[in-house]
Amino acid sequence: MTTRRLLLSVAGAGALATTGALARAGAPAGFTGRAHRRQLSTVDQPRRFGAVVAAAADPTAAVAEARWQQRVSALTAALAAEPVDLAVAALDRRTGRAYGYAGTKQFRTASIVKVDILATLLHEASREGRSLSTSEQRLAAAMIRHSDNDAASTLWRRTGGIAATTQVFGLTSTRQGADGDWGETSTTAEDQLRLLAHLADPRGAVPNGAYVLDLMATVADDQNWGVSAAAAAGERTALKNGWYPTSDGWILNSVGRINGAATDLLIAVLSRGHRSYTPGIRAVEGIAARTRAVVGGEDP
Repeated sequence: MTTRRLLLSVAGAGALATTGALARAGAPAGFTGRAHRRQLSTVDQPRRFGAVVAAAADPTAAVAEARWQQRVSALTAALAAEPVDLAVAALDRRTGRAYGYAGTKQFRTASIVKVDILATLLHEASREGRSLSTSEQRLAAAMIRHSDNDAASTLWRRTGGIAATTQVFGLTSTRQGADGDWGETSTTAEDQLRLLAHLADPRGAVPNGAYVLDLMATVADDQNWGVSAAAAAGERTALKNGWYPTSDGWILNSVGRINGAATDLLIAVLSRGHRSYTPGIRAVEGIAARTRAVVGGEDP
């Protein structure tokens, strides 16, 4: 018996759906079966969005695949009906199942870039053979837990921005904001998923990614929205949100990890054009919850 990662691209409204199950030899692309217990490579997989792998036909798996496609189609239709511009990328690290909607579309990061700033700081400190200083730890905590802009600006100046690590982390579509304006950094949902995958994997390119996730798991109460709405009771959410009003409406972004005894899910939701802040948050939370229900739900 052999194992392999299967990925299937799904066309329609710019959506991408993949499954990365550890499957029996000969199982068709898209087969999900039961939750798989063996850990997948979760850093490289988001890089492979769009790969198509053919496999032999199997009636049982074909039924499961058809159900999965129905769920993906329903999610894609729901996202397409949203009255704002949005992008979604998600990965279930247990099964390798993934989904993307407008995953390569560019969005302004607003404050979600603060995760990247800290990841870059950790990378540079590791290259210098040192741990973060007490001052850097204090600034990092303020930047992530309270979204402190002054702390972010100080660390941005210290690292020179994030340009030095975009290739290291595989963020090929992320461009740092000019003239020290970190909030004007542009990114994609797929890039944000890649960064989350590095943080979640001990073998990832971000040194001590668990430290970043621990800070993200203890954000201030008034910033604990977005991805956290998709978590079930007893699950832990590590997230960072970004928000910014523009003449075209609110930018509202939420990226994070939900994990528990039977859950390990990464979700990135980027959006713009919300008429107001609070209803926009509810919309982002609804998007995260619907995405989790499909990607991180029970196998069909």
